[in-house]
Amino acid sequence: MLTFLGIAAAAVAFILAAAYFVPLPVAYNQDFSVMYFTNKGLINGIPIYTYPAQLEYVKSLTRPDFTFFPFPYPPWYSLATIYIGLLPLQVAARAWFFMNIGMISLSVWLLTPGWKVIARILAAFAAIMFIPAFGLLMVGQYTAPVLLGSALFVFAARQRSSFLAALALILMTFKPHIGAILFLAGFAWLIFERSTFSRRALSFTILGGLLVAGLGFFADPAWPLMYFQSLARYRDIPGVQTCGLCASLPVALLKLFTGQSSTLAAVAPGLILALALAALLFWRYRRQPLDAALLVSLAAVTTLLVDPYLLNYDYLLLLVPLIWLVQHERLAVVPYLIPWAALTLGRDGNMLLALAGIMTFILILRRPIDSPAAQAYNQSTIE
Repeated sequence: MLTFLGIAAAAVAFILAAAYFVPLPVAYNQDFSVMYFTNKGLINGIPIYTYPAQLEYVKSLTRPDFTFFPFPYPPWYSLATIYIGLLPLQVAARAWFFMNIGMISLSVWLLTPGWKVIARILAAFAAIMFIPAFGLLMVGQYTAPVLLGSALFVFAARQRSSFLAALALILMTFKPHIGAILFLAGFAWLIFERSTFSRRALSFTILGGLLVAGLGFFADPAWPLMYFQSLARYRDIPGVQTCGLCASLPVALLKLFTGQSSTLAAVAPGLILALALAALLFWRYRRQPLDAALLVSLAAVTTLLVDPYLLNYDYLLLLVPLIWLVQHERLAVVPYLIPWAALTLGRDGNMLLALAGIMTFILILRRPIDSPAAQAYNQSTIE
C-alpha cells in the first residue's frame, strides 16, 4: 500500500510540474472546456446540470460568444476530476493531457503481463500514437477512464482482486454510452464465474455503485432527474443529431441505404447489428467459457460496431482487443495501421475506423480460444 501511495504521489507531482512548466500548446477551448467549466462552476456552488446558470457563469469568465455545451456524463465523473477546476485553464488542459497519457499507458501495462519491460514501454508509446488516442489527447476527450476500466478488469480477474474488479466496472460507467456493454459483460461474467472472488466483486460493485450514486448528490442535488435533462439538451445540439462527424457503423449504414445522417435513426440498424453479433458470438463460444481478456476484447469491439454515436476518439477502446490479438496474431498490426490513412482523408476517413473494428472482430473470431498461445496468455501473471 505504501508503495502504491508513493507511486501515486510521484505521478501527481510529475503531472502538476509538467502542467505548469512544460509549455505544450494543448487546446483548452474544445471538448476539455466542458469538464473544466463544469467543475469550476461546481466549486463555486453551481450544480453540474443547471445549464442556464452554468452558461451565464462561463460567459462571465470568458466572452459572450464562448461555446459551452451541457455536461453529458454522470456526476461522479465531475467529482472524480473536480480538482481540475482549481487550476488555471491552460494549466488544467495540460494536466488533463498528461493524465490521459497516464491512463492510456497504465492500461497498456495492465494488458501486457509477462512482457519484457522495454516491450511494454514500446507498446504504451504505440498506444499513445494510435490515431484515436492522438485525437483524444488533442481535444481533451473523456474516453480514457473506460479504457482503463476495461484493462483493470482483465488485470483484476487474473489477480483475483475483487476490489479492483469492482473499481474497473465503476470506471466503465464514466462514459455510459461506450461503457455499458463492457459493464454488462463484466458483471455477467462475475455472476457466472461463481467463486468467492466473483461474489465479493459483485458485492463491492453494488456497494460502490450506491456510494458513487450517493456522492452524486453533492454534484447536483437533483441529479437523477437533471442528468437525463442534460442528456436531452446535449442531444439537441445540431451536430449531435445529424452526427456529421460520427465514425459510427450504424450511421454509415443508415446513410448508405437512406441518405440520412441521424443518431436517433441509427439506433435501429445499431440494434439489428447488436442482435446479429450476439447470435454469432453465442454460436461461436456457446460450448466454451470465455476468460476475462477475451470477453472484454469482444465487448469492446462489439461496442465499436453497434453504438450509433461514436466519434473517432472513442475507438481508443480498440486497443483492448488489439493488444489481446497482437500476442498471437501478426495481422493485428493491420487494424492498428488502417486509421492512419484517415490523416489524408480527413472526415471522410472516419469509416476507416469502423473498418478497423470489423477486421479486429473477424481476427478475434478466427482465433481458436483453446490454442497454446491463448492458454499461455490466459495463465500469465504480472512480473
